[in-house]
Amino acid sequence: MLYDTLDNLNFEKSLKNKGVNSFDKNIKLLVIADTHGDLSLSSNMYKKLENVDYDLCCILGDIHDFDYDIIFKYIPKDKIVAILGNHDMFNLLARQGLNDINGKVIEINGVRIGAIQGSFKYKRENFPSFTHEESIEFLNNMPEVDILLSHDKPFTYDYKDPAHDGLKGITNYLYDKKVPINIHGHIHKSYYSELKNGTQVKGVYGIELINIQNGKIVFEEKI
Repeated sequence: MLYDTLDNLNFEKSLKNKGVNSFDKNIKLLVIADTHGDLSLSSNMYKKLENVDYDLCCILGDIHDFDYDIIFKYIPKDKIVAILGNHDMFNLLARQGLNDINGKVIEINGVRIGAIQGSFKYKRENFPSFTHEESIEFLNNMPEVDILLSHDKPFTYDYKDPAHDGLKGITNYLYDKKVPINIHGHIHKSYYSELKNGTQVKGVYGIELINIQNGKIVFEEKI
């Protein structure tokens, strides 16, 4: 196993750093995460969906049904892949007629993209979630990818906030498979960071256009 113990405060230190795979592809991803109904209520947010040049729209969960009504006015369903968030009903994506890629790998523009839904299982209710052990086992069955989409973030350090510390299975997979890029939602924050192994991590809140050139996330474009 790549990890020594699931109880380490600094989880990254327990993982073997093998760097990341070579990745020189280009792709533009229109990413939507955690709108929680704000898209249908906001008079401005939906404008980010107008006249956008992108290769694939990636929905990372916690999107209200009313928000989907707005999304479908601008984005065709055949250009969308989606996963569930921890506030979504299990039948949501099927009901909306969307391509659920949880646990699957797709390829577009020569870029391999995989995904994992939900968050850490921090409450007793039945919702899309994993224990740390379950997330490790789930992702152990996924082939290598260039980009991992996830609702939750990679677990790096135990900040004693189970709802937002992330999933150890995500971090374990990023290290084990040497994944160049992880894009996630859940924590209601837009940010960029890098793991110690070199994985680029992009947190998305709302709507963002992520431009990847020669395997690197670039930030010149705004929507």
